[in-house]
Amino acid sequence: SVAQEKPRETVVILVTDDDILIQGAAVASVADVMAQKGLVIETLKAALVSQTNRMLDREVAADIAGREVTIMGDKEIPYRLLKKVMATCTDADYGRISLAVMQRGAETTA
Repeated sequence: SVAQEKPRETVVILVTDDDILIQGAAVASVADVMAQKGLVIETLKAALVSQTNRMLDREVAADIAGREVTIMGDKEIPYRLLKKVMATCTDADYGRISLAVMQRGAETTA
């Protein structure tokens, strides 16, 4: 098969039970983020700005509306945490936010 469009470049944020990771590197602990007062997570914002400079091509870097980030996590993420992550993405000039839900593996019962 032949693809007509180039794949979109996107930054991936993974929210686990304990940490927030960007491109696989931990940038904040969930406990610290939940305890903070404001909406913007400064360490996540700094990592997003760094990713903009490092991985996104120049056309997308100049076009705020074209910058895309994908937030991955399971359905148990508290809304308050998700809101902070999304507000941080917007504050770091990412105009497109996608959400991806990970399914947990089948839990075994004893």
